[in-house]
Amino acid sequence: MRKLFTLFSLLVIASFVLVACGGTAAPATTANTDSGTSSSTDSGSSSSAEYHSADPTTFVEATIGDIDTLDPALAYDTASATVIFNVYETLVFYDGESTDKFVPQLAESWELSDDGTVYTFHIRPGVTFHEGGELTASDVAYSYQRGILQGSYSSPQWMLAEPFFGVGNDDISIIVDGGASADDRAAMQAADPAALVAACEQIKAAIVADDAAGTVTMTLAQPWGPFLPTIANAWGSIMDQEWVVANGGWDGSCDTWQNFYAMTAAEDPFTGIANGTGAFKLERWTPGEEIVLARNENYWREPAKLERVVIQGIDEWGTRFAMLQAGDADVAVVNRQDAPQVDPLAGEWCTWNLDTESYECEAVGDGPLRVRVGRPGLTQDVILFTFDIATAGNPYVGSGALDGNGVPADFFADANIRKGFAYAFDYQTLIDEVFLGEAVQPVSLPLPGMPGYDANAPHYTFDLAAAEAAFKAADLDHDGIPAGDDPEGDVWTTGFRVQMLYNLGNTSRQNVAEIMAANLAVVNPNFRVEVLGLPWPSYLTAQRASQIPVMTGGWLEDIHDPHNWYQPYTTGTYGNRQRLPEALVEQFREYLNAGVAETDPAARHQIYLDFNQAYYENVPGVPIVNATGHGFSQRWVQGQVLNAIFPGNYYYTIYKD
Repeated sequence: MRKLFTLFSLLVIASFVLVACGGTAAPATTANTDSGTSSSTDSGSSSSAEYHSADPTTFVEATIGDIDTLDPALAYDTASATVIFNVYETLVFYDGESTDKFVPQLAESWELSDDGTVYTFHIRPGVTFHEGGELTASDVAYSYQRGILQGSYSSPQWMLAEPFFGVGNDDISIIVDGGASADDRAAMQAADPAALVAACEQIKAAIVADDAAGTVTMTLAQPWGPFLPTIANAWGSIMDQEWVVANGGWDGSCDTWQNFYAMTAAEDPFTGIANGTGAFKLERWTPGEEIVLARNENYWREPAKLERVVIQGIDEWGTRFAMLQAGDADVAVVNRQDAPQVDPLAGEWCTWNLDTESYECEAVGDGPLRVRVGRPGLTQDVILFTFDIATAGNPYVGSGALDGNGVPADFFADANIRKGFAYAFDYQTLIDEVFLGEAVQPVSLPLPGMPGYDANAPHYTFDLAAAEAAFKAADLDHDGIPAGDDPEGDVWTTGFRVQMLYNLGNTSRQNVAEIMAANLAVVNPNFRVEVLGLPWPSYLTAQRASQIPVMTGGWLEDIHDPHNWYQPYTTGTYGNRQRLPEALVEQFREYLNAGVAETDPAARHQIYLDFNQAYYENVPGVPIVNATGHGFSQRWVQGQVLNAIFPGNYYYTIYKD
């Protein structure tokens, strides 16, 4: 049955974005995933004398989709983060290509107490924001306090909350009322006023500014090994407190913070404006069309070599390809199935050497492009199921009932339905015919080399007979009779119709849905999956509203630690959007909290092995693909920092011949 589908084009989140990102998963992702300057930049090992940029002052990216928000405290997708980490800055930054070494940025230096709980950051003097305000220690403390108090599980703030509040305390709502008001501003506003003030004062006491000394002291609830990588990405960006307040943001009072809790992009006053300290300023954002960044001439370091960056949202592949051919785009999104069309334009071919962890490049002709292949990605795609679909006003569930023309809200609450979908997906065809062999099927959530990774871990494979057996074992009408034996009818005889969504321009997710739809129709002709594309912001909105019954989720790691893989897919970002039942969340949370707190490597590995087994047995999601890179750039593009954890290009170091 493997040849049922032969036209698929899939490129996981990590690989489908900026062709200039060196083929790595992370750098290649400014186009919608759900975030170094010193030692390791790409100097452009060779350059064709025949190819020079007509405009060396402007860098043009032809990408797909659009950003969600420019508020660093809220943005949690790579498209938004790419803009943010070029406009704003963090206390520390990644050291070149390293994912675990850091250099000073807005902090000149820092110290850590002997017990590992107190960080003291010395804030760099003489730095100004784009609109003229001077950076102070108070701005730093306020930025962290604002982010954590704004909270919500649709944001990255869980990563900052846990170090300050303790393992498992991943949202300010847990401190206020045990999580009862999580993601619910009205409930938060109605909480005990004393508890609201106390929660605010607790975080203010943990993050203290001394403007006279130019320091910020951060006191953690416990030693937190990945704290520096946690604050090095876009959500650790520093904002100008005076500017934020003047533009309708939190005023810094412990009496008002609850009015800003669980902010959404649509209402956030900082979704469309920005005022950072970075090498580039936001010149304009035309939603659905382009984002333009202009060089910050008053940057605290030497100004960037580029004068302007233009990020164009172009979902249609033919247009992006034409721009690459003509040299009108310095980089462009190239989905994996389109790579063979672009490969003949290569004049330089760079292959990742696993031993040296670097690219080895050679000239292959006079073509205008540089191609980089083979670097393992720091992302993977997972098919996810919503256990309690929000059906009110939801256009993606058909009739909303088990009548053959829709699905009920609890359709995926039945484990056998989830297993049926897992067995119906053809993983190897996806790898062979879509990724052209440049990918592997993940067997667990953590990546190879991490605690909990086991190449022999139990995982789902393409098995239509097993899929049929699983669907026949389901009991969606809750009468105690398996669907395959139910004389009154159940999902096996009634069938279903459901929509599987993807973000427009992301042919990877589109084709994952098409593979699933085709194979389910073979299992049972009454099983109908309709594939529908939405613009990225709309896709995120529907996802966060738990309206998408079954979806493809992708994760680019925030920090290189297994905690950052298990948490999003179980108790955090995706787990919340899937509305996992509380009993299952609590089971996962026990593993999660034990794993992040364990210091013995062997014991930690075993905890995560058990976690993998629980995830496999309960099947809230199914890891489907982990790709190696295959990226492109014009050969005149020089100076890229090819850090695999970056959400996209870091423009400060880039220049053009």
